Amino acid sequence: MRISICKWFNNAESPVIFMIDDLCNTWVDTGNKGYREWGDDWGFFKREEKSSFRYLNEQILALFPEVKVTFFVPVGIRAGISVHPLYQQISRPLDADEESRGFFKFIHQHPKFELAYHGTTHGNPGEAARDFVQEWHTFHTIEEAVETIRAGLVTFQNAAGERPSGGKYCGYAGSKLADESIDRSGFTWWCRYWNHGYEDMGDGPDYGEDADPISRYEIKRFGANGVIDIPSTVNGGLLRGLTSPDYSFKGIAKRALKRPLIRYRLRKLDYLLKHRLVISIQEHIAPSRDDGKIQHPNIFHDRNSLVEIFRYLATKKVWYCTGTELADYVNLRDHIKLVQIDESGFELVHDLRYENWQISLQVEDSKGMHILAPDHRKFAVLQGAVNLPVMQGKYLLQRGGVY
Repeated sequence: MRISICKWFNNAESPVIFMIDDLCNTWVDTGNKGYREWGDDWGFFKREEKSSFRYLNEQILALFPEVKVTFFVPVGIRAGISVHPLYQQISRPLDADEESRGFFKFIHQHPKFELAYHGTTHGNPGEAARDFVQEWHTFHTIEEAVETIRAGLVTFQNAAGERPSGGKYCGYAGSKLADESIDRSGFTWWCRYWNHGYEDMGDGPDYGEDADPISRYEIKRFGANGVIDIPSTVNGGLLRGLTSPDYSFKGIAKRALKRPLIRYRLRKLDYLLKHRLVISIQEHIAPSRDDGKIQHPNIFHDRNSLVEIFRYLATKKVWYCTGTELADYVNLRDHIKLVQIDESGFELVHDLRYENWQISLQVEDSKGMHILAPDHRKFAVLQGAVNLPVMQGKYLLQRGGVY
């Protein structure tokens, strides 16, 4: 009987991470009105009326309770886009006051959410958006980068109650110096590239050097400590323009072809599912910018696109997870060895730090089978797979029901 460790938890086709950038203690007062409107808030208004966090929960996540979110947070005073802003931007550190600390700690401790590191200020503004310098490109030495991260982690911990496991380069703008700073700073995982961008080959975010159409969407590692590199693979606005009302002549034609066009674009997800690759959906928490332009992608303009994407994924066998949950499973998968002792059982050889973590196994010819764990608990093998706690001792393969 053949038993193997599953690539993904619960033997899913793909893991799905909903990644939202720039949740921070910031408000862009578009129009300089002096009061908030939908889309102005980046997290400054917490869970109050017309806050972006409230919009996310009420308009998107309420429809898909299984979806989890990894929020990437600039921890300090978030820089504006331009040195000559059109709109006032108000920004404070994550740990500015008790209310702020309470909000960000609530999110980080919520079972469906996590906060991840996204720099301190995000970078330095310029004359125009194209002149903005992303944070890791402002560092001249590895010592400067590491010290800035160290100070940022203090702010993060003051707000969230613990340090983050992972994070992402601001604007997906990294470097060898940047990679070394992440490796030295003790992160378990990181998002380095806008991997999907390799298909576009345009200016903008770094899309990495892997040209292979499959391996560029696989989990990789970097640095002396083997930091897990999680790829970024899906624009949340994938279906934007097909899901929004448009009463122009062109819009009428689009409506007639809406379903075929949506299905055509969803081939992107089909490709990732077919090859069992990471589906990480990129968004921003708000569209507002102090230079008056719209930040894309964002959850407001992409709301209908996201609803269609998640409805489609609901028909597939996927694993909704946070970045840390994905990294933890990959680390477990890569550092555990299944040893089949005989036809009746096997052992999971592992480091004690992984004791009682959950591993997924695929079992051939498993009809009517269950597994008796070393602590005598029974686990049914369903559709050829089973999730087991990692323990010392022999696991027994048995036919018959689970009592």
